[in-house]
Amino acid sequence: MSGLRDWADLPDGLLHSIIALLGSFHDLLAFAGTCRPWRSAFSSYPSKSTTLYTLFPPLLLQPDVCFCSPRPLPNIASDTFVPTRPCHVTDLASQGTQPCSQIPLLRIGYGMNAPPNALDRFAFSCASFGHMIFSNNKYCFVFDVLTGISVSPPPLPIDKYTEIYDGAALTAPLASPNSHLIVNTGCSNFFWRVGNKTWLKRSPRNGTLKNLVVFKGQVFGIDSGRRLFMVHLVPQIRIQKIPIAWGGSSSMTKWHLSHPWLVACGDMLLMVGCRSSFPGIGDAFEAYRLDMSSEPAKWVKVEKLDNWAIFISNDERSQPLSCMNPERWGGRSNCVYCYDAGYGHLIAFEVGEPLQEDASKPNAFIFICCGSMVQPIWVVPSMFSLCYDG
Repeated sequence: MSGLRDWADLPDGLLHSIIALLGSFHDLLAFAGTCRPWRSAFSSYPSKSTTLYTLFPPLLLQPDVCFCSPRPLPNIASDTFVPTRPCHVTDLASQGTQPCSQIPLLRIGYGMNAPPNALDRFAFSCASFGHMIFSNNKYCFVFDVLTGISVSPPPLPIDKYTEIYDGAALTAPLASPNSHLIVNTGCSNFFWRVGNKTWLKRSPRNGTLKNLVVFKGQVFGIDSGRRLFMVHLVPQIRIQKIPIAWGGSSSMTKWHLSHPWLVACGDMLLMVGCRSSFPGIGDAFEAYRLDMSSEPAKWVKVEKLDNWAIFISNDERSQPLSCMNPERWGGRSNCVYCYDAGYGHLIAFEVGEPLQEDASKPNAFIFICCGSMVQPIWVVPSMFSLCYDG
């Protein structure tokens, strides 16, 4: 240490110990942006997949704030400019809300007097790995919600009568090797490996995949019949059905949950949801763990999430996220966090317990929808999404 000349010369071991003490994504961004050696230390931080990605709560992106004049964004597909609108981002770990980078402005919902733009016929399809996915017939683009960087896949090989439905997702961050974008056209799934010039068509029999999640390096998804599948990306794309035994003393029936979400939570692949379509006072979230120790596999009820919390977006197309040791930033373990857009506050559902009435949050309920406009969603900055469990 006596030979060090400046802060950039600190050894990686010491820098890694500093990273472990940081309190929020904002602190991590500041650390990584200090200088090149510090960014290199961040990139080489050991065991990222089990610490950094789940160390802090995700950021709450609120695109429903008022806006004045739209800011132009270069369209990734042409020389035109795409209007964008501001949004707010709330960081629970730093207890602050601040302006976020612009997101694409869709025409829908802003009146017929709005000026035409390149996104007039585009709709929001999904949020995945810190990116928003927009689609319109055979075209789609992937937009980083915090940096504004966008990527445009080639046109889908479909006719003008085929539409892209809900269920688009990334299998890994864009910068990751072998990252794929998956879209759902109602009767087929199409896979685009980032950087390639073509799409590949793959689908399970009698359905399409949606609600995709990465768990221990494998991609899982369910179809409309709640059948579970594993997606193999190498050596070639293949979709494998996982037989499930429904029912039983500790398992659930197929239609037990109104909105089932797949979520990776440490060493558990969970199906989380509520019996009510719009969870509120008196409703409870339940969690079921995939047990593959026997054939067929089964979903086994989890009574406690131990030291984990789960974050579910108002838009059901956005992937749920998990956080380890939420007490570290003032949160609570064994809770599902949702955002009540009507009253502008968070609601913590304790897993397995009905939500109790709170005088400070009267008539609280969560409006979960799947419209063309973007609802409040939870995101992890894309640079930290590289720390996913893969």
